[in-house]
Amino acid sequence: MGDSAIYPLLIEGGTPVRVTEKTPSYWHGWSPDGAWIWFNGEKDGSVQLWRMRPDGRDLQQMTDEDSVNWFPHPAPDGRHILYHAYPAGTKGHPFGKDVELRLMPAEGGKSRTLTTLYGGQGTINVPCWAPDSARFAYVSYSA
Repeated sequence: MGDSAIYPLLIEGGTPVRVTEKTPSYWHGWSPDGAWIWFNGEKDGSVQLWRMRPDGRDLQQMTDEDSVNWFPHPAPDGRHILYHAYPAGTKGHPFGKDVELRLMPAEGGKSRTLTTLYGGQGTINVPCWAPDSARFAYVSYSA
């Protein structure tokens, strides 16, 4: 009880249906083609990025890193996922930490670090990509 879970709801309305079996899981992105829900979830004490079909099928772990990965944002062109990574051992998604902004192929594979900054909660919590997928916005804080 009280754990975060994902319940998609059709825009026309209806009854939401829970599609994440294990909790906590935190929704954070929907691919532009509507094929994938992207989220971060905790399993065995590790927070990684996951994706699944809108009906909960085809669950796939997309990262397997020592870092604590949050806030996956699919690019509008469907080619990349932007997310931020906390240092290993970070609990939750706190504000005021050194984090890395990382980019990975949407189909999986090795990510690359774009920048390291002082941020965390609030850095890329909301949709941040430009419509042409060429740029994104983020927030960096002063220490």
